Amino acid sequence: DEKGEKMSKTKGNVVNPWDIFEKYGADAIRWYFYTVNQPGEVKMFSEKELGESLRKFIMIYWNSFVFFETYKITKTVRRRTSNNVLDKWIISKLNGLIRVVTQKTDKYDITTAARAIEDFTVNDLSLWYIRRSRKRFNEAQSTLSFVLLTLAKLTAPFVPFLSEEIYGKLIDVQHRTSVHLTDWPEVDNKLIDKKLEQKMARVREIVASALSERAKAGIKVRQPL
Repeated sequence: DEKGEKMSKTKGNVVNPWDIFEKYGADAIRWYFYTVNQPGEVKMFSEKELGESLRKFIMIYWNSFVFFETYKITKTVRRRTSNNVLDKWIISKLNGLIRVVTQKTDKYDITTAARAIEDFTVNDLSLWYIRRSRKRFNEAQSTLSFVLLTLAKLTAPFVPFLSEEIYGKLIDVQHRTSVHLTDWPEVDNKLIDKKLEQKMARVREIVASALSERAKAGIKVRQPL
């Protein structure tokens, strides 16, 4: 249990797995066990932490897809190349993610691979790329479509049901198949731009500093300086 004690009926700390499945879903439970620590290590089950895992990754991942579905303007042609600096950056980060997840899963380092996916989805895709691309979504939608499609393939072994749902909605009906029958994504090293990633990291540091100063001064984020 969450205190490190063995679950037993006599102690009254047994958790009914079917109740947890019903409340949080199978994918959230899978993701929790993948990211809490490495396979083979003792698992201290915490329903609170499971709920946080659902909110921190599963819902953000799904909401990123919902944003795309809600605001897409035309039938999307998925592109992995664009002249826009934000598009180049997210594609560079995506290819770096493919490399890390492939290397780590090949070594059965599942936790590191899953945590890399979560960091990309939450911090790079949702909190930065999508937020910065709202006003230019007509231009960004083809790149976002490509990123989500690739991400669905990467997450398929980890959250199979959510990945299948996202992939199925992104693929045209005549070409539709299961995400679990597709090829694993391959890294395109030509699209990885470390200098651009470093510059964007610096931009994000500046933005974070500005937000910190706003908070200290009590100035709301939406209030112009």
